[in-house]
Formats: sequence, structure tokens, C-alpha cells
Amino acid sequence: MLVANMREYFRESLQQSLKESGTKLSETAQVYIVNLLAEFARSENVFAGTDRGERPVLVELLARAQESDPVEALRIYKHMGDSSLYLTGFFKDSMADQAVSVDYYVSMGGTAYDAVARLMRPTAATSSALFAELACRFPDLVELLCAMSLHGERSRKLNDGAVLGLVDRYRRTGSREVLSALKSQGVVLRPGLDDDDDLIH
Repeated sequence: MLVANMREYFRESLQQSLKESGTKLSETAQVYIVNLLAEFARSENVFAGTDRGERPVLVELLARAQESDPVEALRIYKHMGDSSLYLTGFFKDSMADQAVSVDYYVSMGGTAYDAVARLMRPTAATSSALFAELACRFPDLVELLCAMSLHGERSRKLNDGAVLGLVDRYRRTGSREVLSALKSQGVVLRPGLDDDDDLIH
């Protein structure tokens, strides 16, 4: 997929998720998220700034940032925020199986964006305001990206195996976005029987 097409896809998906959730986000933040997703669509970019092929170890990146000069610290903090947002938004379920909780990534990501905003404040007020918004709205952004990751499941007919995968995902996570994707497939979990295999389809 061409980068321009990818950006358009993410822009439309973000707009749809914003509309469905009723979440308000500045135009600048929307553009930032679309560009971030287009960049991170190439997996090697998720790990830019860390050892290639390794998952970011946030506590080590934090220590490096705290010991670095302001320019390098800004780069590290930005990467921490970007990768935390992407991973928790698009891979929330797989991260739930890790030793470190999703809440930890959300906290570290928000803290990293806040550090970027503080480092930029003296010289770039507009950019500082953007990262302050990203820091403040980090949990909302994670939910938006989670909804975007399910865009395909809501917009096309899934086979039975994929539907059962969504049911399992909902039972493990209780995610409203996954429940919404199930409803768009015509699947309604029977009230009070979420732990059973009974569902209406």
C-alpha cells in the first residue's frame, strides 16, 4: 500500500472512530496520529531509536533520557510515547500476556509525551501544546487506536473462526471496541452468560 493511501486509510479510520466514540481531538493531534500510524506500519520503525529487532524496554529508555542532553532526551521521550501509544493501541491484547501491564505502558507513554512538551516549551510553543494534549489524552488515544485496529472487523463480513476469535478476545479483555465489532457482525453475547459458549448469531 502506498504511503499516501495508507495515510488516507488511517485518516478515514480515525475520523470514524472519533465520530463513534464522541472523542474530541485537535486537528494537529489527528494529523500527528495519522502520520505516526503510517510510519509505524513498517515494523522496523516501531523500534527506531532502540536496538533493531528488540522491543523497547521503557525503564531503560527512561534512564537513558534522564541522563542525556536535551536534544537526545527529546528524541528518546518522543520514541517512548510513540511506541507506547502504537503498541497499546494496536496490540493491547497480546501485551496483556506480558509481565508488564498495559497500564504501565499507558503511564510511561503519557509521562514521555509530557516530558517532550516540557522540553519543547521554551522554543516551540505550538509543538509543546500538541505533546501536552497527547500526554493528557493518552488513555483516550489508546482506546481510539484500539477501535481503529478493529475497523476491518466492523466493515466486512467475517468467517465463523474470526468471529469466535473476537468472542474470545472480548471475554479476555472486556473491550467495548471488540464488543462493538461483534455487534456489527450480528453477534450478541447472551446477558449473564459471557463465560459460556452461548451466543446469538
